[in-house]
Amino acid sequence: MKTRAALSLGLSTAKAMESLRSVLAPDNVGIPRGTRLSMEVMESTLVFDVESASASTALSTLLALLRDITLFQEVWLLSHGHGGGVRRVGKR
Repeated sequence: MKTRAALSLGLSTAKAMESLRSVLAPDNVGIPRGTRLSMEVMESTLVFDVESASASTALSTLLALLRDITLFQEVWLLSHGHGGGVRRVGKR
């Protein structure tokens, strides 16, 4: 059985999106065997898609991404002011 999970993030600026993409891309190397992770830009939304044979692996991969994104947001807000963070988006 395969599990698929997606995470969509809306970013307020193209600069924030490109910075987040560049920060996360190197960390996504070496994910668990049998897991597929993709990152795609759709307008002002960054979409992560995880597919794995195990639901727990798919969810733990997304949780690890969320931890990294939270850290990125904290650093971004400290260095760029309060206008360039992550915003909530609707369902994909």
